[in-house]
Order: sequence, then structure tokens, then C-alpha cells
Amino acid sequence: MKKVAIFQKDLNIGGIERSLINFLHCIDYSKYEIDLYLFSKNNLFVKEIDKRVNVIYLDKLPSITKVLKFNLIKKMYKCKITKEYDIAIDYNSYSTDCALNAIMCSAKKRIIWVHNDIEVKLKEEPKYKILFNAFKAKYKYFDTFCCVSKGAKDAFIRVTKLDKEYLVVPNIIDTKKIEEQKDIKTDFKVNDKLINICSTGRLVHQKGFDLLIEEFKKVIDEKKDYHLYIIGDGEEKDNLQKLIKELKMEEYITLTGKYDNPFNIMNKCDAFALMSRYEGQGMAILEAESLGLDIVISKHLEKYLDDIKGYDSVKEGILSLKKHKKRKFDNLKEYNDKIIKIVNNL
Repeated sequence: MKKVAIFQKDLNIGGIERSLINFLHCIDYSKYEIDLYLFSKNNLFVKEIDKRVNVIYLDKLPSITKVLKFNLIKKMYKCKITKEYDIAIDYNSYSTDCALNAIMCSAKKRIIWVHNDIEVKLKEEPKYKILFNAFKAKYKYFDTFCCVSKGAKDAFIRVTKLDKEYLVVPNIIDTKKIEEQKDIKTDFKVNDKLINICSTGRLVHQKGFDLLIEEFKKVIDEKKDYHLYIIGDGEEKDNLQKLIKELKMEEYITLTGKYDNPFNIMNKCDAFALMSRYEGQGMAILEAESLGLDIVISKHLEKYLDDIKGYDSVKEGILSLKKHKKRKFDNLKEYNDKIIKIVNNL
């Protein structure tokens, strides 16, 4: 049985966290012994982990280490893990805590996940540029890079120029959970006379909800038969509410806030829309696809997904939508089976 160490900052709300939970659900535990190392006990999703995963908590580094050069921290850091592993995985890819322990524990092979298009992220987020320059030296210590899409892989290679092993390993989508939760009864209602569109994710700059709101205003200016539900919470919430008010769109756009079960709301809608500035892959798009929703995404998001086409004009994409009385659920079996095969080969 192979011994695998996985390092993740926490299991609180976020795409990486959900991705890891889904990843752990697909592992063959007759072949792998999994130790999951976390650096915070603030873990909303920890209850969803398979019971065969051994969860271990480590102390996290002081905040100041985020801006210190990685090699300097590495010289001072003493890894407390004595167990020997076949594989050590930094699943987080952003955390210095995760990288240090994945690099410094005893392991035959070291793997790091790449969850985002770091080329665009460096352009869009000045704070990330500072952090990246501090931690980029860590990459040379890893043997294999698992990128969640071809777009993320190509961008990573262009930025780092590292001669390493690269694999495209898309995110597992837990369609079993989606199917179980989509019809759970709640008090949430939509107006069935309208074409209802949903979007979901953290309310942050990356996800481009401000762009979607502005584009949706153009839709409503032309035709008023639509309503947009944005599911999620985050640091941009107040700014988005202000924008909705400025555009006089309170009647047509609802910020639902955070929901433990977003699939129930999504399942009451007709379509899903997203205008992220960049992605790694875009799990929410695939979750919407499994629910049978029509998908309207910006053209530039195509590079992060296979077989989902984007629109040059999201406005025109929304205006072309029609109501569907019945939708067919897709368990994405072929998609998930392909990823599980890649993981087992890895």
C-alpha cells in the first residue's frame, strides 16, 4: 500500500477545498494510505472527508513569512514529520506551510497542484505578484505539476519556464452529491414566468461578478424577462450591492448570500452564466452542466474547459436563452472516470 501525504491550508469555503474533498472521494483506499495535513481547525468541509483519511493538524507559520523569500524560510524551518511517504502532495499551491512540508518531509516523489491561470492572475492582482515573487523558488523542488486545465498548464509554463513533468488533471465533480442535494426542499423560490439565470462563486475580483452585472444590465435594457441570482459571499459583496443599486437593477438581480447547498437554487434556474477574469478550470460551470443548465460564459474561458463553448457577447448569449420544461441530469461519468484513471497512473 502506497503512503501519500497531502498538504492543504484548510477545508473552509472555496474551490480548492471542494476540489480536494471530491479528489479524496475518488481514491481507492485499498491501494493508498492517505494522511491529510491541515494548518487550521476552521474547516467547514472536514465532516465530508472519507473516514479512512487520517487528518493531522500542524502549526502554521507566522503571517510575516508570506512576504519572505521562500529559500530563506526553508533554511530556518524544521519539518516535524518523521513518517516516510511514497508521494507528498502540495494540493493548495499557494501556501508556504504546505509547500515547505511537502518539500521537506521524507518522500520519493513530490507533486504540486496548479489551480489557476497564474499569468493572468499576476496581471490582475498586484498583491499576488508580491507573494509570487516571494514563494516562486519553491517550484524547483517539485517533480510533477498537476494543472487543472490545459489553459492553466500553458500559462504556468510560460511564466516559470521550468523543465518538469506536467499533467492536466481536471477537478473531479461530485455529481452524486449534486444529485442528492438538487431536489432537497427549501423556502427559496424563483419566478417561473421569467428566464432565471444563476452564477456562483466567491464574491472576489477574479470572478468578475461586476462584469456580469454590467452585462446583465444591457440584457434588461433590451428585454425584461430575466432574473439573475448570484450565489456566494466574499469581500466584494458590498461593492456589488452598490453597483446593483447604481444601475437600478434591484428588481432583476439577487445576491443570495452563501448557501451550504447551492445546487438546489441552481436546479430551479434555466441557465448558468459566468464572466470570470480568469479561472483555473471553473468547477461551477461543470456543476451547472451536470444539472442540465444552459451555459453562457465569456469566450476567453474556453481555454480552461473541454467541449464548452463561450460567447463573444454574454449579453447575446443570454438573450438567446429559452425556458426548458425538463432538463436531463448528467452524472459526468465519462469525465470523472478519465480523471480517476489519470490520478491512479500518477
